[in-house]
Amino acid sequence: MDLSATNESPLNRYGSLEEALVHRRAPVPNRVFLRTMLNRVPVERLMRADGGITVVRSDGGPDIQVRQGYSVGFMSEEDAIAAAGSEAPRWRSSRRPGMWAVDHPLHGRGSIIEAEELAAERGPVKASRAKGARAAKPKAEPKVKPAAQQERVQPVCPNCFMMMALSGVCGNCS
Repeated sequence: MDLSATNESPLNRYGSLEEALVHRRAPVPNRVFLRTMLNRVPVERLMRADGGITVVRSDGGPDIQVRQGYSVGFMSEEDAIAAAGSEAPRWRSSRRPGMWAVDHPLHGRGSIIEAEELAAERGPVKASRAKGARAAKPKAEPKVKPAAQQERVQPVCPNCFMMMALSGVCGNCS
């Protein structure tokens, strides 16, 4: 395959799913889930992506984005069920309209995470106070730890080269 035609560097590719999961520090339950799910999908290659792993399908289907807590890129709910099983929570993606996503066993609040990511990408929004709504309570200032006291070093007597008391008086020479 000519990588220059696709703008892909071999450094951006993972050699295996296991390498990708270790690199992304996926928890063990999510590793088991992702191995099972991706064994049911025709995979051409795995690519490094900001915030996750991009799974390029060999059947021409859309790429699956494996993120922390969820995977998105299924063409229909049936496609998501076929890959992840009927037990996995699934939902319509707001980031990729028309796509479906599934939650991973751990940290699987994908729809909430995706909404937060979209909000962060769009920037801050002016909050309108609804009638009767209370203002948010300001967060407490973090506690400042007191500075550690500097360790005192025992001086050495310049005459006899014995350790002096911390007071600076040599008990040997005085």
